[in-house]
Amino acid sequence: MHWPVAACTLWGAAGAASADGTLLAKNRDWKPDHVQSLRLRHPEHGYAYLGLYADNGREPGIKAGVNEKGLAVVGAEASSLPRELRADSARHGVLTRLLRDYGSLDEVVAAADKLFPQTRPVFLLLADAGGLMQVEIGQNGRYQLSRQRNGTLAHTNHYSNLSLLDGAQKIGPSSQARLARIRLLLDQRPSHALAEFERLSQDHHDGPDNSLWRYGREYTLAGWQMALPAGAAPRLHLVLANPGEQTLERDYVLDAAFWSQPARTLLP
Repeated sequence: MHWPVAACTLWGAAGAASADGTLLAKNRDWKPDHVQSLRLRHPEHGYAYLGLYADNGREPGIKAGVNEKGLAVVGAEASSLPRELRADSARHGVLTRLLRDYGSLDEVVAAADKLFPQTRPVFLLLADAGGLMQVEIGQNGRYQLSRQRNGTLAHTNHYSNLSLLDGAQKIGPSSQARLARIRLLLDQRPSHALAEFERLSQDHHDGPDNSLWRYGREYTLAGWQMALPAGAAPRLHLVLANPGEQTLERDYVLDAAFWSQPARTLLP
């Protein structure tokens, strides 16, 4: 059976579940048919933000990001739905708007009824120094928020809240396997650290197609791990695995000096 090629694994830890402030991570899986870049943006209006972009391929655009106020957002495709339902032309993506216009989870919650009913089906995991928030956006403007200030959250590519859907979803075996694996790994420790999240990103436990880091029919093309501590600059660890190119691994401290740089492409 052919399963969709839109995937990703999202996870995070907050409060007593983290030794490094709020932690947020994403493994980005896709066909190895395009390249990615890391770009610093200074929009004409709103906050500066740093984004991981798909530069070409079937679905270019921003896939993860963090802004100068310390709000970070990662997303995963709702690939348990047919592509024609996910690509609802009446609704749009939301990552750029979140990063440009909002500085905290509280601000996003206050604007949720304006933001998410206009967004196409997708899964989001957001973070600031105060915690995590998961958003499942379903069909016809329905959505659900789940906040976590003291624990972990994880998501892959299928819905946990079926009331957001008009009909049945088709859950891929990889989505099930990756969600079970990341939850198991998170449950093995009472508290987590950024360096540990970097190791979890590389997990190969379930073979080429079902592992957290995938290398089969689909590839993991990027690993994004962040620490958002209270009272200190956020830190980003990025692994960029563009097809046919040397894998790049970089660490960034997102302090005032970082955000004062001119807009530019940092990687590759």
